[in-house]
Amino acid sequence: MTTKVYRLPIRRTELRLRDEDTRSVLIDVERGTTHVLNPTARAIWELCDGTTTLDELVDAICQVFSVSHGVALRDVAAVLAQLEEAGLVAWASDDGQGV
Repeated sequence: MTTKVYRLPIRRTELRLRDEDTRSVLIDVERGTTHVLNPTARAIWELCDGTTTLDELVDAICQVFSVSHGVALRDVAAVLAQLEEAGLVAWASDDGQGV
């Protein structure tokens, strides 16, 4: 029997999140940067808890925003790539091996 190991997105916990009208702002005090999140990116950010799989993340975005699986998959992939590039998320594995 083969056990699948999943990569799980995990947000940096030392970032500060400030909500404004229709957007949220992530403040990285350490790097002196800010990042504006739209509602979709905010929802994805919240789900980057190190326990939610990519499939679960896509399913949640489908439900919350009433979009198709294809649209949610595209949005999740794009947002996660941007968050990773900005150093706002890392990847953990569900096998206890860390990032």
